[in-house]
Amino acid sequence: MITLILYTALLYLIQMITAALLRERASAAVKSRADNAVHNLRESLPVFFALAILSIHLGVDANFYLAAYWLIARVIYAVIYITGIGLQSPKEGSTYVPQPVRGLVWGVSIALLVNMGINLI
Repeated sequence: MITLILYTALLYLIQMITAALLRERASAAVKSRADNAVHNLRESLPVFFALAILSIHLGVDANFYLAAYWLIARVIYAVIYITGIGLQSPKEGSTYVPQPVRGLVWGVSIALLVNMGINLI
């Protein structure tokens, strides 16, 4: 589990560096998506770290695979978000640009965190 925690920290650093590099070289839409992807990861990191550390402390080995799948889902999420895979046209009069694939992957990552929490009970 400690290895997964370190890989998660590495993912965060890579996403921050990617967003910084894209700010100088990419279109406004790509820059915004990269920044938003980092922000979204930042929101879920405290929950992941708390669950991972509690899993180590309580010896809940079942959470290792859930954490690994969560990390994979977050990598996929970042790629989808930044590249704009599955972007749809906004509805008339709206600035929101739907990206259902991204939402699905996000939902999977949240479900994995919930399952990690349930395993701790």
